[in-house]
Amino acid sequence: MQRVRWVVVVGALVVALAAFYVLMRGAPVDAPRRANERSGPALDDIDAKSREAMRELLRDADEGS
Repeated sequence: MQRVRWVVVVGALVVALAAFYVLMRGAPVDAPRRANERSGPALDDIDAKSREAMRELLRDADEGS
């Protein structure tokens, strides 16, 4: 029984150390953006015609409900 307890304790320590290592290897919270990442919203890429079509679709959906 004593041997099983030590195996469980050592196993839990290994898992905890592995989790700590994975957490520390993650990207820093204040990491700068990569050059190829966009900072603006996706709506900036929609042209005026598509934007008006989306507004019309949303109006129709709002009136239908």
